[in-house]
Amino acid sequence: MESSKEFWNVDKNAGNLLQALIFTHHPKHILEIGTSNGYSAILMAKIAQQYGGHITTIEYFEKRIALAQENIAQAGLSDLITVLQGDALEVLSRFSPSYEGELEGVLESKATPTPASAGTPPYPGGRNMRFDFFFIDANKKQYAQYLEHCLRLANPGAIIVADNTISHRNKLADFFAALENNKNIQFLELEIGAGLVIAQAK
Repeated sequence: MESSKEFWNVDKNAGNLLQALIFTHHPKHILEIGTSNGYSAILMAKIAQQYGGHITTIEYFEKRIALAQENIAQAGLSDLITVLQGDALEVLSRFSPSYEGELEGVLESKATPTPASAGTPPYPGGRNMRFDFFFIDANKKQYAQYLEHCLRLANPGAIIVADNTISHRNKLADFFAALENNKNIQFLELEIGAGLVIAQAK
């Protein structure tokens, strides 16, 4: 996979755990916040393709999106990964929760970034859905806000995984407070890679 030092990827052991969670839970709809060069989306898609799962991933920077698209295409996973371009909080605010089945077949162009400003909100063809699995690996100072959106869009029992929770703990006070103060979340932190939080929505 093409990469460079400016692109941070999930640690190998953390990536293995991510794949194990996907394999175990078989989430049909997966949402990633922070595409980077596409590495983690590809890891998840390699498992999700076994049972018909799909990854939607959000990235702000055009350079990262271009590299992610190239990597996704080289992995032969373009049909399983939808890339959305824009500020993550803005993109997330355009998602409207609805239950599985309402939007079968309307996911826009695979592995082609869709600007947050494109079409009628939320997105062309609609962006009303709930998710079964979330992977957070973007702006650390916004983790608490990402968590709020994840819970809003989560199916019951959805898994939420957040990366870099040890390496960037000084930026995550609000995130941990949100986890600890929410009675509808069970979570644990693992000393794997840069630190992973795994939470489950009740």
